[in-house]
Amino acid sequence: MAHPRLSLDGRLVALAAAILLLLPVSPPLFRGAVVALAIVALVLAALPKGTRGVVSATMVGLATGIASVNLFAVGIFQGPITAEFGWTQTQYSLVTVVGTVVTVLSSPFIGRLFDRQGVRRWALTSIVLFALALMSLYWLSPHPWHFYAVFALVPIIGAGTSSVAYSRVVAAWFDERRGQAFGAALAGIGIGGAVLSAVTQYLIGAVGWRGAYLGLGVLTLLVTLPIVFWKLRDTPAEAGLAPDGLPLRGVEAPGSAAAAVPGAAPGAAPVAAPSAAAPALVGYSAAESRRQPRFWSMLVAFLLLAVAIGGVLIPLVPILRARGIPAEQAAATQATLGLALIFGRAFAGFLMDRFFAPRVAALILAFPVIGVLLLADGGGGTTLALVAAACIGLAAGAELDVIAVLITRYFGNRAYAENYGWQYAAWTLGSGFSVLVTNGVYDAFGSHAPALWGYAALFVLSGLLILRLGRYPVLPTAAAGATRNL
Repeated sequence: MAHPRLSLDGRLVALAAAILLLLPVSPPLFRGAVVALAIVALVLAALPKGTRGVVSATMVGLATGIASVNLFAVGIFQGPITAEFGWTQTQYSLVTVVGTVVTVLSSPFIGRLFDRQGVRRWALTSIVLFALALMSLYWLSPHPWHFYAVFALVPIIGAGTSSVAYSRVVAAWFDERRGQAFGAALAGIGIGGAVLSAVTQYLIGAVGWRGAYLGLGVLTLLVTLPIVFWKLRDTPAEAGLAPDGLPLRGVEAPGSAAAAVPGAAPGAAPVAAPSAAAPALVGYSAAESRRQPRFWSMLVAFLLLAVAIGGVLIPLVPILRARGIPAEQAAATQATLGLALIFGRAFAGFLMDRFFAPRVAALILAFPVIGVLLLADGGGGTTLALVAAACIGLAAGAELDVIAVLITRYFGNRAYAENYGWQYAAWTLGSGFSVLVTNGVYDAFGSHAPALWGYAALFVLSGLLILRLGRYPVLPTAAAGATRNL
């Protein structure tokens, strides 16, 4: 497959530069958000013009969706909620376990639904229901079961705001630029970390935690819902385009000879050739995919990777505090990780379009090995902690891109969302419970170092499993028995 040519839209590059000029005058709380918005403009500048709308919609959808809220906002609410209700840290943190279990059990089935019915209708419905669920927490009672019940329901009603949904849209819209597009779209979660965290913290300070939940719900309804309604389409053909933003074959200017269709009335609108009306479905069914050993090798690789990343990413501040780093510097280090996450997610896909994706993934996994070993060593102060956080953030940013790209290259897009749902369930399982491992090791040994050494080994093992997936197969076409390289 030829490498797609890189070209940048000068207007968006200039916009990114203009946004960065606001950095010195921005309040400290929002400086990460400013950098994130500049990155948005830059990554969109590298995409074909006709595809920027759908990628922007997926970015915004993920930035305000279930993953961003769970990863970044839930932790910010922990202090004020536990202070008001007198809950223990364990009682509060169980909400993550509840959400993890429901997500693991539901993801494959939700993915199958998206494969059969498309994403747009479910995304719009989920945005509304998810926003209402957040707003309902304004009336949260002191009983923990009320909190758990809401977050047990959210993975179901908010499934259309997840990466399982939005990445399926990207898989349909792109072919040669698929990795680059996955990286840009899935960077929305990292952007949500920068923007949503700042907005949440500001709202809690201004109107309290109850008002903050109400504000997040209103933000989702007033910003996310209109953008997704306006720009999100399940396939490029619905926007009159072919994959990668190319012109749709069979669509000609009105009145041209090529636009004439036998039997059509004079002056009728041009009609696309049936073969171009929808993107080609290639690859294996979900059942056929699960019968292949590499499917399960991939699942184990991502499970181990999720344990390693989640075990460091989620409790990073306590790990840094245990090393003697002051709270303010620990928070700044976490911000560095968030920005590295955005860069990793935005540019890993770009590399996977141009080089063999398993090798790119294995190379990226060398960075968190360095990062966790620096943390395990315990020396070096704040500077090395920043380096460690950046190394871990690069891998944390790339992981969903790697999952998405490898699924399309090895199993195709015929059952993409269901296959992604299985791999995402493994990822969620590993990352959801790994923080318990980290905390348990610390309680037992008085140090995070044993867990960090173990995570370094898991990064290496995960990389080796990904390298052993082998060459991309020639994928069967769903309609006829022909094959093509995806």
